Amino acid sequence: MAKYKKGKDAKFAETIEDEWESQHVCFSLDDKPWKKEVDIPVHQSLFNISEQPFSAINASLLPTSFAETSQIFDEFGFHIDGEFDIYDKSPVEISQDRMRWLALLTFAHEDVEEELTWSKVCVEKLNEEKLMTLLHEVGIAHSLRPFLWPRFCGATKKKSTSVFSYSDVVKQCDKDKPSIGAQIEKDLPRTLPHNICFWQANSIGIESLRRILKSIAYIYPDVGYCQGMGIIAATLLLVCPEETTFWMMATMVEDIFPPNYYSCSLIGLQGDERVSRQLIGVHLPELDRILKDNDVELSLITVNWLLTAFASVLPMRVLLRVWDLLFVIGGVTMFRVLISILKIKEEELIGLKYDENASAALFNMISRIPGSLKNSEHLMELCRSFEFSITEELIKTARKRQQAILLADQGLIINTNSDANLPKQHIKRRKLARSKNLVHQLFTSSKQQQDMENDSKTKNIRLTELIVDLRDAILHICKYFIECDESFEGVVNLQADYLKEGQECEKEEFLNCRRRGYRRARALLDFQRQDEDELGFKKNDIITVICEKDEHCWVGEVNGLRGWFPAKFVKIVDDRGCDYTVYGDEAVCPEITDKVRGRLALALKLVLEHGLRKSGVLNFASHPWLFIEEISQSFVQKHAVYSHLVLCTTFSLDQDEKILTPQELLFRAVKLINESHNAVGAEMDVKFRSLIAVAVSEQCLHLWFDLLCSSRKDDHIRIKYYHSWSFIRSPIWKQIKSELRLLAQFAFNLNADYEVADIVRKQKKHLSLNDTLKKKDCLNISSGSTQSSFNQPLKEGVRDMLIKHHLFSWDL
Repeated sequence: MAKYKKGKDAKFAETIEDEWESQHVCFSLDDKPWKKEVDIPVHQSLFNISEQPFSAINASLLPTSFAETSQIFDEFGFHIDGEFDIYDKSPVEISQDRMRWLALLTFAHEDVEEELTWSKVCVEKLNEEKLMTLLHEVGIAHSLRPFLWPRFCGATKKKSTSVFSYSDVVKQCDKDKPSIGAQIEKDLPRTLPHNICFWQANSIGIESLRRILKSIAYIYPDVGYCQGMGIIAATLLLVCPEETTFWMMATMVEDIFPPNYYSCSLIGLQGDERVSRQLIGVHLPELDRILKDNDVELSLITVNWLLTAFASVLPMRVLLRVWDLLFVIGGVTMFRVLISILKIKEEELIGLKYDENASAALFNMISRIPGSLKNSEHLMELCRSFEFSITEELIKTARKRQQAILLADQGLIINTNSDANLPKQHIKRRKLARSKNLVHQLFTSSKQQQDMENDSKTKNIRLTELIVDLRDAILHICKYFIECDESFEGVVNLQADYLKEGQECEKEEFLNCRRRGYRRARALLDFQRQDEDELGFKKNDIITVICEKDEHCWVGEVNGLRGWFPAKFVKIVDDRGCDYTVYGDEAVCPEITDKVRGRLALALKLVLEHGLRKSGVLNFASHPWLFIEEISQSFVQKHAVYSHLVLCTTFSLDQDEKILTPQELLFRAVKLINESHNAVGAEMDVKFRSLIAVAVSEQCLHLWFDLLCSSRKDDHIRIKYYHSWSFIRSPIWKQIKSELRLLAQFAFNLNADYEVADIVRKQKKHLSLNDTLKKKDCLNISSGSTQSSFNQPLKEGVRDMLIKHHLFSWDL
């Protein structure tokens, strides 16, 4: 028997089966207890369920040693606070209940002559009446949940019919390194922190959870990552192996919940919250009236319940019973459970209307109801009572109605009574396929996908979705700045101007704006003023740069004081004419990173991918980056951009007054991104996101999009890459440009090397792209001065020392 112990001198307890004793518990995609799941007989249990700690969870997640803790844990690995008699001691599984489930499975598969294994189980054969009786009376036997849950909800079928495997997705995630991973890393330590499988940063459970969340975010780019996913996936991991958990999460995203449930806009979640409020008015009318009279914002409570599928609020034993219903019956269970929870305490809640502070009392009591449910039987009885009043068809109709109202409020649709004009009613999975032989690639294609693309109704809905997603991403950024700084309210324009014309006027306006004013820089550290001609500042202070003539010493102004300061102590954050704000600087406010590189870049990439021709005889999908590269190269030939920039660099011409045009900026950006990103083997998706970061930082994203679409001299390039019905070659590009123009109202300071920074930092020969684009000393440094810098380390060291100790003067 494998052992565990609590504290230094605690007794050993038998918790894990003998067959696992010699196995290493560290995770791999071929974890031994689950490696041949399909060959496991249905009567064999992989749990040694008892009243002992950790006896009801996936043992492969357990730490290798328990010597460092003296805490007390329950069967699911959760830390127990207080006295033992407080928490639920009811058995996790009763042997008689398990036998009833095994009998149901065996009788339904009497035609199987050999031993019944899970690979031969077909849940469609089960007697529906007996199944529902068992489900409501005792729930699924806990030792059978890892096998029955994925079969009932469709995860097993999804896995067997998928063209890719979970290991393929994990490998691809490691290569892609999406920016969304930063948010996942932030949330990992906060997910089930009181469970022994997740309470340390290096826990096995944390590693598994990280892979699952990144995989879901990668495979569903329209969805990405939402905080509610973490606690659902972590709870599933306690019961199921990692790969099964991934496919169950995929099933929840695609089938159980609405397709837009976890999307960036959370339209599906908002719609479900409105549906739940509608049901409260029908089934709990007196309570609904009291809540409205006392202005209780119930959505602040119920949104969390729905977002996490009750995993964040219900005790584990009760949650498992609820999830039994969820995976067998479907998403309608969410509403039956929500109404049942409120029904349990209906009388007590109504009695609070006479309370002196009824609003707070109602809010607090409703918040505490789920956590107070120790016995699941009463909750199951109430859920069953709503089977005929809260039906799947009713919920489907109510969801569409409420989503239509939400979309109409945002101005995205007009007719709320039509189902056809609702966007985001299906979810798009990233194209990721296993390797196929040459003949299969040449002569086969997905008939279903071709039919969808040829269907005019489906095509129009998809086009609407792409524009809606891009507009949502842009408005999300605009509203972010307004929420951060109230001074933007009333000044920021949230409505695109579709009538504005004239590329040359916009270009001239862009250049004139850059010629006005001074550049500004952010202090990288504190610099104390000791002489009258020095400029003192604190870290993160914004300095107006007056003069940059000297390479090492600049003149600047802060709070009305002017003086010199070491140039290396600051970083340029904007060019002339740009109004810097800390809320657009990812070094100060890192949340802007995902809004631009995540949501905006993804939405714009999908727009650019629409109508993109497939390359070669193998019909491989092309990438917008290749098109952008070729377009930028055409500017070199037409406008001699490259020659102009090389001359300026070679002869060290003074570029202090030189403003780069949008064409020059695009060429430089593409060239330098290729140089820095190719050195570390970055993929084209990463390059594209970096280009978007540069574009918004330079406030010329709409001008670059104009360059991609408008120049008639580049029509042959557009025809080469795009079909005639694409956005790039149709008049609708002007509408997209108008939407992108809204972002030019804000100042961003994003590092183009953000996603490759760790590798670039190790290879010090690469320069920062932002510095190369903006700073004069990087743009115009001559080959002689560069050589001198590397060949005279002593002189460079003395100069650094003088700067550090403020011992130099203007004469030096």
